[in-house]
Amino acid sequence: MNKRWVLCPAVLVGLAACQGSTDLAVRAVSGDGEEMALANQVIRVLPYNRDSIFDVLARQAPEPEPQPPEDLLTLRDSVQAARERWTQAEAAWNDVRSQMQELSERMERMNRASSEYASLFRRFSELESQEARLNRMMEQNFEDFTAMQQQYRTRADSFNAVVLAWGDVAFEDYGEIVDSILEARDREELVDTADASGWAYLLVPGGQWWVHTRAELVFQELYWNVPYESPGGTDTLVLNEENAELRPIF
Repeated sequence: MNKRWVLCPAVLVGLAACQGSTDLAVRAVSGDGEEMALANQVIRVLPYNRDSIFDVLARQAPEPEPQPPEDLLTLRDSVQAARERWTQAEAAWNDVRSQMQELSERMERMNRASSEYASLFRRFSELESQEARLNRMMEQNFEDFTAMQQQYRTRADSFNAVVLAWGDVAFEDYGEIVDSILEARDREELVDTADASGWAYLLVPGGQWWVHTRAELVFQELYWNVPYESPGGTDTLVLNEENAELRPIF
């Protein structure tokens, strides 16, 4: 396995300053049960707790954070239900198509005058009717889902614009606060992009850090801001659904 390491910031003034650092391998995965590695995921290791800063600034904001209206939440649930109906119909259609293909291949090798062939032909005809019905259902469900999704996207974009405008005011000082923390602690943020197998590699100086990244799902995101105490030597950290926060997105 080829490893790439982000050099300790203090390397500029001597390698001795990196003593006690940890060669940290981080891998982010998604999925419950069968996990899937997140390739090209940007992994950040921060010498501060970003959530604490956002929480303080949100409490000090002149206006409370906008909350999604109930009709938007209802519409989101309706879109999700429509999407499930479409995917279920598609799965049923694919299953029937697969059965038809299997029967067709068997019948090609049989004597058409045989009783077994006649039996399989009747079954094929029944499946053909099912396939046509499921195809119509699948196409209708897809049209319903698409129309509902477009309606939802318009409403969600309007809400997101309101939240973004609020955040521009509430979190205006975030960058300045981070800069002051980095200067006071004489540290820098560490960052690496995961390779094709999902692994990122960073050289983390000793002390308290937070490992941060996020992965977008359909109507939610996996959000990681995991505390990490750098022990020195080598270490591995897997970011999965157990140590992630599941946040709604619109």
